[in-house]
Order: sequence, then structure tokens, then C-alpha cells
Amino acid sequence: MDWLALLAQTAAKLPLERIFVRHPDNKKNLEALQEILSESHAKPAESPPDVATTEEDNWGYLEPRQQKAHLASKESGISTEETVAYQNREIAKNLLSMEKHYAQKLRINGIPCDCGSGRHLLAIESLAEEAISMVDNPNVYYRLIEWVKEVGPKSTDQAAKSGKYDSEYPTFSHQARDFRKEIIGSLEPSALFTKPVEELPGSGFVSEKEEVKNATQSGTETVP
Repeated sequence: MDWLALLAQTAAKLPLERIFVRHPDNKKNLEALQEILSESHAKPAESPPDVATTEEDNWGYLEPRQQKAHLASKESGISTEETVAYQNREIAKNLLSMEKHYAQKLRINGIPCDCGSGRHLLAIESLAEEAISMVDNPNVYYRLIEWVKEVGPKSTDQAAKSGKYDSEYPTFSHQARDFRKEIIGSLEPSALFTKPVEELPGSGFVSEKEEVKNATQSGTETVP
């Protein structure tokens, strides 16, 4: 008998991968998984501590806010007319400053500089933007904003020192003057100061003296 051939045939029939390869113990793995699952059900998950959130933390989820077209006189105590008058006076004050600086061709003692034009022009633009929603005809404010965009790049320190726009500065001065007159209705310096409420257009304000006068007149009327 050919023992070598028989041994070779027998070896070919044996599952060699079971003999030489060690397989994982699935039973032990299953028991470990069951133990983990039982512990997770037994211990409730700890909730994270409460953290106080601020409005800034939730900016990405805030609902869009609608801009009010007019100020609420009853809540703030300031009427729309008073607010617009204040905006106009502040715009006019900054226009007066720019009118003077442009007349001097952006120079102080003959030395070119921006003369604070960036600050004045930014104030004019921001005040005009705020006033747009408060009036029925905001055309002058839109024109002011466009004017600021035009003269702004020519009013920097570098632009003043270049001398490139010296011939245009007097024109800018006249434009600032015209805007000032259109905004507050006058070139008088007194127009830049706060006016009594009864003098504001459309305020409907009745002073105490006027009330007394009206009451006296109504009381002296005789019935025929």
C-alpha cells in the first residue's frame, strides 16, 4: 500500500483553515455585547448641564426683524417730527463743516489734510440713511448719500496732498451749502439750534399759553 499517497489524500480532505487559523470566540464577543447593552439600559444618560444662552449665541437662528417705518411717539416720548428735525440739524452741522473745509481746499494754515472729512461725511451718510424711513419724500437723503459717495474718495488726506482736486473743492463747498439750505430750509446759524416743539412743521403741538388763550376765548363767547 502506498502510504504516502493515502496520507496526501487524507490531508487534502481536512479543513486546513480550521487547523492553522484561530477564529475569534464569537460566544465571548456576544456575551460582552450583551453586558454593555444591559449597563446602558440600567444607567440613564446624564443630561448636560444647563448653560445660559444669550442672544448673540443664537444669531444664526433669529427671525429677521422688520424695520419700523416711523417712530412710536407714545412709547419713546419723541415724535417723528422731532426726530426728523434732530436728524436734519445734525446733517446740516456736518455739512457746514464740510462747506468751510472745501472752501479752504482742505487746508489748515496752508497745509493739506483731510480736516476730519471722513468723520463728517460718515455722519452725514448715516444720519441720512436713518431719516429715509421717517419721511414721505426721502429724495434729498438719497441725493446726499450719493453726494457723499462722490466726494468721499476726493476728500482723503492723500487726495488733499496730491492737489489733484483743488479745482473741485470750491464746487463741493457750494454743493454742501445748497444741501444745508434744502435740509433745514435756511442758511441762518440759528436754524442749527433746537427749536421748540410747537415750531416743528406738522407737530400739532399746542403750548400751555395757547391752551389758556383758547380756553379764555371760548369762555367769553356769549350765546345770542
